[in-house]
Amino acid sequence: MHPAAGDGVAGIVGRESELKALAEFVTPTASGAALVLRGSPGVGKTTLWQAARDAGRDRGMRVLSARPNSAETSLSFASLADLLDGIEPDELGGLPAPQRRGLEVALLRADPAGEAAAPRAIAFGLLNLLRQLATVRPLLVAVDDLQWLDQPTAETLAFAVRRLHGPSVRFLLAARAGPSSAVERALAPAGPQILEVGPLSVGAMRRMLSDRLGLALPRYVLRQVYDTTLGNPLFALEVGRTLAERGVPALGQDLPVPDTVEKLLGKRVSRLADPVRRLLLALALGGDLDWYQLTTLAGPGMVEDALAAGVVVADGDRARAAHPLLAAAARKHSGPAECRACHLELAGVIAEGERRGRHLALGTPYPSEGLARVIAAGAATAAARGAAREAAELGEHALRLTPPESDERVERMLRLASYLERAGERQRVTNLAAAEHVRAGAAHGTVGRGGKAAGRVGRVRRPAVADHTHLPALPGVAGGGTRGGPGGRAVGGASVR
Repeated sequence: MHPAAGDGVAGIVGRESELKALAEFVTPTASGAALVLRGSPGVGKTTLWQAARDAGRDRGMRVLSARPNSAETSLSFASLADLLDGIEPDELGGLPAPQRRGLEVALLRADPAGEAAAPRAIAFGLLNLLRQLATVRPLLVAVDDLQWLDQPTAETLAFAVRRLHGPSVRFLLAARAGPSSAVERALAPAGPQILEVGPLSVGAMRRMLSDRLGLALPRYVLRQVYDTTLGNPLFALEVGRTLAERGVPALGQDLPVPDTVEKLLGKRVSRLADPVRRLLLALALGGDLDWYQLTTLAGPGMVEDALAAGVVVADGDRARAAHPLLAAAARKHSGPAECRACHLELAGVIAEGERRGRHLALGTPYPSEGLARVIAAGAATAAARGAAREAAELGEHALRLTPPESDERVERMLRLASYLERAGERQRVTNLAAAEHVRAGAAHGTVGRGGKAAGRVGRVRRPAVADHTHLPALPGVAGGGTRGGPGGRAVGGASVR
């Protein structure tokens, strides 16, 4: 892998052995089927993953890519929509009709009709699509931050992984150190190549600080930086920025920085101009946004300021937080009222119905029958799409927003129970019944209509999804299948094995 192989490779220091292994992996004639980059947050996994992804594309591989983030883990099939974003409708045409239909519904390219999309149809659809694409040219499936894959995508991808053999379909994955994901467990029998991304050396850190920040630190300061950051590149860069602003400490003095990268990033976020910090918060709460959405939220000037500050980066036609830990710091340093206001602002720029409804619900703390009706309709649409977890989340919001005296409360409680049952959350069904029984008794001094309904909750069994399809859908839940526009992305899902 050389500088022409991918943007940013020329700027990667101290990773020669990792780059060599990645270059071999994305060579079309190589035999390996999977490579997993593992390491702690901020150690540089994404930089290496992106370099290998770009190199694979430059060497003639077709690349399906996804970069999930923590804001989207509850949006089912969100990462599947990212992976298949460049798949044209005619490429799905060769699949059996049930599989094609399952994928189209999961990707929000078609409205659900009748029964919910079957998880097995979606899983087999992905499997056969990958096989089909690999007959044309070698295929690279690249997923960064594997730990944040939404569960239905993870289960669907794991289903395909277990049934794919040979190097014509390769998997390039990056994940934090810790428990293995469903996809990694599915890969285990094939013996994937594990590339542990460790700390930089002192020399590599010196070159990085010089190249990125123009810093030439005395050796005693460089040693302090290394000992404080343990060779973590993200932490070292943040310490370097602080030293560039404040100057280096005198011999014998400690570094004027916190002892963790999270605390240091928190200080950086707190020093941002309020409009830039709110823009970062919007990305933390809403996931990746396109440029139109960002400029609508904050104006082009603030977007440029955020890019210049290095807290937001471009990723094609979209923007994202420069690092997940920056997004986490923005959430941590924002109060509940500010987060609710940001959710409402996001609802104003997101066209996709279920995602928009979720932001409306998260931004509204008090009962509202009108909004509850909209959210309940979104939950029904999600259920019809086979998005069980999203239906349950929206159903909970709909019930929370329903005034106690509403005639719809009992029906919404029963529907929520059915969604929870469908999602395998039986304990939550029991908890729902108990909570509603207590609420009804407190409100009426006796077991009235709500209390009787609570008894019915415990006996809920999964209804036919077709029973819900007469409800109006939120605007923009079907169409082109792009992430930010009216096509949006599907959410929820059931398990496949």
